[in-house]
Amino acid sequence: MPQFTVDEDIAALVERLAKPKPFENLSFNAALRRVLQEHIKPKKVDVELERLLAESLAAAKKEPKKTPSPSAELWAASVPELKGKGGLGDWKAICVHLKIDPAGDSARRKLKNWVKAYRPNWPSVPEISSE
Repeated sequence: MPQFTVDEDIAALVERLAKPKPFENLSFNAALRRVLQEHIKPKKVDVELERLLAESLAAAKKEPKKTPSPSAELWAASVPELKGKGGLGDWKAICVHLKIDPAGDSARRKLKNWVKAYRPNWPSVPEISSE
């Protein structure tokens, strides 16, 4: 890293512009950094970009992140073997009842594949709508 020789009058000017608090012992580097951060203002374009970024992040937070899953209860009621069975209000409960282990996957997706493979005469498990 290059080293620079600094004249005493420049060092004194940097120290004065840094406005150290009483009894604050600033190194030359810390004082220069403070002066540069204080006296070099961001360009108007940078400020405008930051504002637009903040607005877009705020808008993204307002949008829902997930599409709601179709009703497991309605699907279970449409399957004669599951109709009238209590406690089948969600996809995981249906998987537990049928002894299907989702193994960390989506219970609805796991059930959909299981129905295709083992119960093709049952109504198909509904897809998540992209409305």
